[in-house]
Amino acid sequence: MKISNQTATQINQILDELIKRYSPGTDPCSMTDLSFQVNQETGELVVLDDRDDEIVGMTIDEWIDNQEEDFDDYVAQVLRKMILKRITELEALSIVKPYSFLLVDGNNETVTELYLVDDDEVVFEKQELMAGLEKDLDDFINRLMKE
Repeated sequence: MKISNQTATQINQILDELIKRYSPGTDPCSMTDLSFQVNQETGELVVLDDRDDEIVGMTIDEWIDNQEEDFDDYVAQVLRKMILKRITELEALSIVKPYSFLLVDGNNETVTELYLVDDDEVVFEKQELMAGLEKDLDDFINRLMKE
């Protein structure tokens, strides 16, 4: 997965705004999710709070009118990579823990969790944690059926 310099710069600007808005040392706010929502037609990337109010938004030029079927997967990988590059700053946000970075669709339904910030544990890329589970379950059931 290659991220262009322009896209990386634009996403970093969004992350900069989040870091500025919820900078350490300000009064902590209680929020459970920061939701990233992308419009595949317009390329607009917005970050929403728990009430679905826009915190910051920007048009990612390279995502305008993208027709890829796996667009959400690609966006999730890109956002995860960019979040992980800035994780020290993002974990220090003045938001009461735990809170999550989510990718949501146009109806604000969660597509995937990008990153969970918690004092006790950090979970990201659920797909990797559960990789192969479906195959393992299928194999187990097939063995049971043979017996």
